[in-house]
Amino acid sequence: MFKQLQRDDIRYTSSFMRIWNEVATLVLFAVTFLVILKNAFNWIYGVVGIFVLGILLMLGIRLYKRIREKNPNA
Repeated sequence: MFKQLQRDDIRYTSSFMRIWNEVATLVLFAVTFLVILKNAFNWIYGVVGIFVLGILLMLGIRLYKRIREKNPNA
């Protein structure tokens, strides 16, 4: 993907790239949760928390996209 972008061979939409970025955020959050809080909480709460974070990120992406479509010059 990096090499394609360096060659200006853009095959991905901006929405895909934004979601790709947020997946990295979810992985970072999950690893941090496992390392720091693995003994403090039940693992079920951690999994539910990661899913809730993912849903919130997706809702945020959709909201941002709607705002950008309504006001493209800002």
